[in-house]
Amino acid sequence: MLRHHRDRLYEAAKDLGWAEACNILEGRRGLDRLKVVLQDNLPNMLDGSQHLYPQKLRVLVNSHGHFSVTSTPLPPLALSSLPSSHFPAVLSQLPPAIDYPNPEMGWRIFLSPVPVSPSLFTRHKTTERSIYDEARLFLPESQANVNHPSQLLDEVLILNHDDEVMEGSITTPYFWRGGRWVTPAASSGGNLGTTRRYALDAGLCIEKTIMKDSIADGEAIWLSNGARGWGWGKIMIQNTHVPGT
Repeated sequence: MLRHHRDRLYEAAKDLGWAEACNILEGRRGLDRLKVVLQDNLPNMLDGSQHLYPQKLRVLVNSHGHFSVTSTPLPPLALSSLPSSHFPAVLSQLPPAIDYPNPEMGWRIFLSPVPVSPSLFTRHKTTERSIYDEARLFLPESQANVNHPSQLLDEVLILNHDDEVMEGSITTPYFWRGGRWVTPAASSGGNLGTTRRYALDAGLCIEKTIMKDSIADGEAIWLSNGARGWGWGKIMIQNTHVPGT
């Protein structure tokens, strides 16, 4: 997975025109350099009681190729609530019939009613997160805070002005289409996340344009997130919250 993280950083730096950062990140030397950065920072991040809990690492690189690494504990989440593995060998299972609420089910999935214009900030993961924070305001009001333990398993899908699914606010979605799993096409403007890269590289799915009108209320789909792995979710078209109502 580290290779996918490095590729993601490199492609963002390239599209932003950051020549120094690209030089630091490219090729085998760039991957080795990222490994060293993580190894040098891990001891400081695992002092005290932090090593008792799973940690999410955040790696930033600036235009000069300088790295910063921080860690935060992952919010409590029972693994039994996610009927998935972190890096599955196959995604060949047919979508299950889901009767929500269900203790075996992970995610409730809503559609954002406000379209987004693709940009560098949607195609790449950056510190500019306002688009995603605003999209999560359309979750049921008590579920908008992504860091609250009871609110980890609600997701909102972001669409562009052509009604194409771009991505989720914190996940990559996978839809069952034509007898196989597909993830939204890069041309729709969404983030090319690390778990998406892994799934495509491993042949778990293909990419394809996913139109809003092809999504059914109650449809079961896969979602993936680099820190939380893969899990099933249920589309809930009729329950999107409108802020202020």
